Amino acid sequence: MNPDPAGVRATPPRSPTAVTRRRGPRGVQAEEVAQAADALLARGLKPTIERLRVELGGGSPNTISPLLDAWFVDLSARVAGVATPVQDDLPPDLRSAWQQAKESARALAQEAVREARLALEEGRAELLAGQAALAQREAQVAIAQAALERALAESREACATLRADFTAAQQELAELRHRSTKEAESLRAEVERLRQASDALRGEQARLLETREAAWRQERETLRAREAAHEKHFLAEVDRARQGAKSLEAQVAKEVKRRTQLEDASATERASLSAALQEARRVERELRQELQERVAELSSAQAHGHALEEKLGAASQQLTDEKAAHRAARTALAQAIAAVSQKLNKRPAKRGPRAA
Repeated sequence: MNPDPAGVRATPPRSPTAVTRRRGPRGVQAEEVAQAADALLARGLKPTIERLRVELGGGSPNTISPLLDAWFVDLSARVAGVATPVQDDLPPDLRSAWQQAKESARALAQEAVREARLALEEGRAELLAGQAALAQREAQVAIAQAALERALAESREACATLRADFTAAQQELAELRHRSTKEAESLRAEVERLRQASDALRGEQARLLETREAAWRQERETLRAREAAHEKHFLAEVDRARQGAKSLEAQVAKEVKRRTQLEDASATERASLSAALQEARRVERELRQELQERVAELSSAQAHGHALEEKLGAASQQLTDEKAAHRAARTALAQAIAAVSQKLNKRPAKRGPRAA
């Protein structure tokens, strides 16, 4: 007796593609896990996380574990949906085979459920360990994030302080540049004014020195001409004195000779002649002394001229000094000129020739 197909209350098994399409959070899809598990189960292998990773070529255990649990739940629904044929409707020779098949299927299902439960427990343990590790990592990340936020706040505060310092430094630098520009312009104007004043002072000093040099040259020429005339006059006077002395000596000699020849010459006349001779000699000595004094005055005048030339060189050297030095040079020059004028004014007047 053939079994009536209409009497079987079985429903066809669901295709693996009928598994609910869900997408894993990390790229592995629930459909791919279901297809891989069905393939393992068709080969007589128990679907596990490691076997699924090998079958899929990768994947995270934390992602595959909940998808595998969902597959087992779906597998139970699929197994529960299969209708069990009535044993009385089967032929006698198939009843025992059917009973063995049911027992084998039951044992296989129980073994699969037990292994699935063990795998589920292992997955849960791994998931709990992963969650603990994740919590620890999250705590570490939170600590690191708090430290990073503190460091970021400190860096922001330091950056704000530096920005404020930089802004203040820029403002101070701008003020310094503005002040330095003003001071530089003021200094340039002052330098230009001082340069013009110095040029004017140099011109005035040059004109004054030129005038003074001309006056000094004229004064030196006048002094030299005067000293030459004095020397010539003194020499002429000395010559005349010498000639007078010689003539007087000749006259005295003649007179002495004449008086000697005269036996009646008196002693008073001899004394007078002797006194006249002494007077002539005294006059000669005075003339010589006066000549020496005039020569000394001439030497003093020459030394004074050299001193004037040295003062002129010192005054020219002082022209290169600063404004204060120029004023001091003018004062010293004026004092030197006044001293020279006083010395020239204090010189004794020319004495006339003394009478023989």
